[in-house]
Amino acid sequence: MIRKRRFTRAFLISIFSIVFIVTIQTKFNIYKDVNHELSVVFTTAAIKGKGFPTTTRGLDLRPKPKRLVHEVSCEQIIEGNKQHISFASNVSESLDYKYLTDKDIRKLAQDCEKFLEIFDYNRFTVSQEELDFPLAFSIIAHKDAVQIEMLLRAIYRPHNVYCIHVDRSSDSFVLDAMKAISKCFSNVLIASKLEDIIYEGYSRLQADLNCMADLLNKTDVDWKYLINLPAQEYPLKTNAEIVKIFKIFNGTSSIESIYHEGTHYRVNETYRVNPKTLKMEGTGRQKDPPPYNTTVGKGSAYGAFSRRFVHFALNDERAQGVLQWTKDTFSPDETFWATLVMNKHLGAPGIKYTASGIPDQSLWITTSITWKFIKPQPVCHGKYVRDVCVFGLGDLQRLVSVKELFANKFYHDYQPFALKCMEEWLFNKSSTNLPSELYYYRRIMES
Repeated sequence: MIRKRRFTRAFLISIFSIVFIVTIQTKFNIYKDVNHELSVVFTTAAIKGKGFPTTTRGLDLRPKPKRLVHEVSCEQIIEGNKQHISFASNVSESLDYKYLTDKDIRKLAQDCEKFLEIFDYNRFTVSQEELDFPLAFSIIAHKDAVQIEMLLRAIYRPHNVYCIHVDRSSDSFVLDAMKAISKCFSNVLIASKLEDIIYEGYSRLQADLNCMADLLNKTDVDWKYLINLPAQEYPLKTNAEIVKIFKIFNGTSSIESIYHEGTHYRVNETYRVNPKTLKMEGTGRQKDPPPYNTTVGKGSAYGAFSRRFVHFALNDERAQGVLQWTKDTFSPDETFWATLVMNKHLGAPGIKYTASGIPDQSLWITTSITWKFIKPQPVCHGKYVRDVCVFGLGDLQRLVSVKELFANKFYHDYQPFALKCMEEWLFNKSSTNLPSELYYYRRIMES
């Protein structure tokens, strides 16, 4: 009798346990399905301008972190785990990667519905704050449609606007691919005028100006800031973070500008393109002084420009005079913006100066770049190309913590997990509502 009671009790306990486990599992599966469904609905609602709810009935329905890279752990790479970085490096060398060609990208983009599904252009969320603060982006590209698309996808939001300038001398399949992609979006355009870009020549600056003019005059989007990018850059901040930072800047641009005697050779004589080598060379003929009693500045070709500044650069008589003067100088893309900013009397809007009247260096937050010749600099764990570090796996831990908005540069086919892991990290950061670290940007604006 005792043995029978024990058996009955054990049997009942087992049945109860099975029922309990099945019930919990069923509820969990239902929650997962509901969470996925709501995520899709909320994303669609955000595109239509309704914002993105984060909780319903007390449940956290924010999308959970995803692994976009499955061969290695991006988390360990970004945390700086040297053993796993070495492991990831060995894995990438052993894998026989088949990258999409320019022709492949063009073919995929012929079917927009298929293209958007394959590359998952609906995987972002948009807040009302972002919708109220649209941005413009100019991308200068000359090769690798696969990497251009990767950058576009990282910065794409349906309420922003984008201009892509493809070097006229590029392989025709690159331009064809970008044209095909642009037809899938109402807010992505190809520059109305394409330049045959000569490195360090005026055509490089003209390419940016063409896109800026198109973004200012050929779109109905009332964008607040414009960021110009080479296709090898990648964002370090989400769109939401960039918006919050620019709202703190409140119309102030982020444009590098210094006075550097070591660069005077660029403007002391005139330069021309050697038709045989297609390189810039000095003519030996002395260059006339710049107009309007200006001091020539030196800076980056890339920046974050307020709408008022772009309008000034394209339309102000003095700004256009400076532009014309730079045409036969060396690398005018690193001179024009810097000179407009360097000279307070030119009246460029939205520039913050120090008490001594020079541009405030603390506001140069657009691009993180590691130059070979500037010391001290962080170690480059990738390789140097034209004295610029092409980032590798060992650079990610530092990059995710810097204050700049973008990192220059990556190659999609060099240590490929570096760019793939940046994509995974940015995607997961974009899918959360964690507080943004804005103290640094408020401090430099208030100082």
